[in-house]
Amino acid sequence: MPFVLLSFLIVVLDQLVKAAASARLGIEGASAPFLPGILRLTLVHNYGASWGMLSGRTSLLLIVTALVCLAILTALLLGKPGNKVGKLSLAFILGGAAGNAVDRFVMGYVVDMFETEFVSFPVFNLADCFITAGAALLIIWVLLDEKAARQKRQEASRVRWEKSREEAREDAARTEEVLRAFEKGAEDGEHHDDLGDG
Repeated sequence: MPFVLLSFLIVVLDQLVKAAASARLGIEGASAPFLPGILRLTLVHNYGASWGMLSGRTSLLLIVTALVCLAILTALLLGKPGNKVGKLSLAFILGGAAGNAVDRFVMGYVVDMFETEFVSFPVFNLADCFITAGAALLIIWVLLDEKAARQKRQEASRVRWEKSREEAREDAARTEEVLRAFEKGAEDGEHHDDLGDG
């Protein structure tokens, strides 16, 4: 539940930043300094997905986003994944996706405002930042989970090998006992034969 609450807080924060940027810049295309040499504020209305893909397909984007959000929300409510990094990644993605979905549902477009000055890159918003961070964390979680699973498989293999060695030692000990008993029985038989001859 805490991770679902985090997603909700991300949506609220994203909407506050978008409202503040829209109020400050006023009209689409307006620009203002923010972090000189790094970021500037430029108001853009994005009618598509990332980099303007699927522009004008608002209904399709809303349906896809709703399905993704529903799947992530269900996973988080069920306590999956078990790893906190995995949950955090899903919470980030859910919050970012829902933040942009609110824009599309209410206005028909997504408000973007951050423009990089040191490299040419599409204008983005806070929700995009959380989606990107969530995707990065998701990759880290998958790698960590795979590493843990591999270590678990190796440990299980080692335990099986140790168990088979122990069973082999027990089998060898039992065989040795049987041989000793057989040899003792043979010696006793020979001893009785000697007494009979006497």
